[in-house]
Amino acid sequence: MIRLKYKDIKNRSAFYKTELNKNVLKCFFAKKLNQEKISANEKEKIIYYYLSQINTKYSKTKIQRRCIYTNRSRVSHRKFGIARIRLREMLKYNIIPGYKKAVW
Repeated sequence: MIRLKYKDIKNRSAFYKTELNKNVLKCFFAKKLNQEKISANEKEKIIYYYLSQINTKYSKTKIQRRCIYTNRSRVSHRKFGIARIRLREMLKYNIIPGYKKAVW
């Protein structure tokens, strides 16, 4: 279980690093292409350089949502970051304000 959490943290950090690199390269790429005195051949070289620098090894699909408390990977709600079972317990004891467990 701890191994999966470690792997998830590693994938997240690598993904955010590649996203940061992508954004920096995009800014550099846009700045170079918007210059007035640039030939079509140089633009092709810049586009090729930009596309070669993007690392596609880490993607957002590898990132898996996990519960903060139980580290459960299934049915983790986005809004709270908590697994379904833990969320029911919290609603039962009114820990989360503004929500209550429906009983009928």
